[in-house]
Amino acid sequence: MTATPILFDCDPGHDDAIALVMAHRSPAVELLGVTTTCGNAELEKTTSNALRILEYLGASNVPVAAGCVRPLARPLVLGTADGPSGLDGSPYLPEATIKPVEQHAVDFLADKLRASAEPLTVVATGPLCNIGLMILKHPDVLSKIKQLIWMGGVFFRKSEIITPTEFNAFCDPEALKIVLDSGIDILMVGLDVTMQVLIEKPQYDELATIDTPLGKLVHDWLLFYEKLHRNSMGVGGAMHDPLALALVIDPTLVKTRPAHIGVDLSGSYTFGATVADYWGERGEKDNARIAYEVNAERFFKLMFDLLRK
Repeated sequence: MTATPILFDCDPGHDDAIALVMAHRSPAVELLGVTTTCGNAELEKTTSNALRILEYLGASNVPVAAGCVRPLARPLVLGTADGPSGLDGSPYLPEATIKPVEQHAVDFLADKLRASAEPLTVVATGPLCNIGLMILKHPDVLSKIKQLIWMGGVFFRKSEIITPTEFNAFCDPEALKIVLDSGIDILMVGLDVTMQVLIEKPQYDELATIDTPLGKLVHDWLLFYEKLHRNSMGVGGAMHDPLALALVIDPTLVKTRPAHIGVDLSGSYTFGATVADYWGERGEKDNARIAYEVNAERFFKLMFDLLRK
C-alpha cells in the first residue's frame, strides 16, 4: 500500500486527538507535519496537546508548528466540548518533552508544500485561520494542494452551535471565505455526516475490548467529550475529526455532491452559517464538495482496527 502524505492542521481537542492517533497508526497515511491553531482551546494549549499526543504515540519525529492565536478578523470564541485544557479527562497523559518548531504554522505549511515533488493533501479539523492566512501570504503554493479535507459546515441538520452553524465555521468565517474563494479542491466533512458517527453503547462496548493503555486513554477521552453532546443534544460524542481523517484512508466511506458554498459574515441569527447552492441559483461555480452520506459501520471498523494495532 502506498501511503498518502498529508499535512494535518488541527486544534486538539478530543476528536482531533483520536484523528491524530489514526493518522499515526494507519499505513495508508504519511504524516509529514502537524500545525495547530486556536479553537477548542487557546493556541498554547492546543499546541501542547498535539505534542503530548505525538510523544505518547512514539511519533516525536513528526514536526509540530504553532499557528494563529486568534481568528483573522474577530476575537476568539472557544469551543466548549473539550474542557479548559482542550483535552480534559486524561490527567495521566504526560506533558511533552518535545517542542514545536520555531517557524510559524503558516510558513511551515507553505514550505512543506513547496518542497514536495507532488501536490499534497491537507487535512484541517479546526477553524481555518492558518489555511486562510497561508492563502493570503503564500498564494504561490495553492497549486501544490491536491485536496483540502476540512471538518466543518452544516447544511441540512441540527448543529452543535446555533442552527444552522458549525463551530469551526463560526469561529473564523472570514478565513473560511478566503479558503472557499481560493479555487483549491475542497471536501467539506460537516455535521450532516459527522453526526451519523456517534459513540453510543455498542461503540463503548467495542472499545472496552481494546485492553491497552491507548485503548483506555481513548475511552477516557470519549467519556469526557460526550458530556456536551449528551447534555445538549441527547446523543453520544460525534467523531467529527476522525471521520475527516478516515477519508484519506478510504474516500469511499462517504458520498459527496458539489455545490457553491457561501458563508454568512453578518447575519443577526445565521452568522457563520454555511449556505449551499446545489442548483446554481446564484450563478456561481461550485467551489466545494459536501459529504452528505456516510457508511458508519465501516468507519467504526476502520477506527477500532487502527486503535487495536
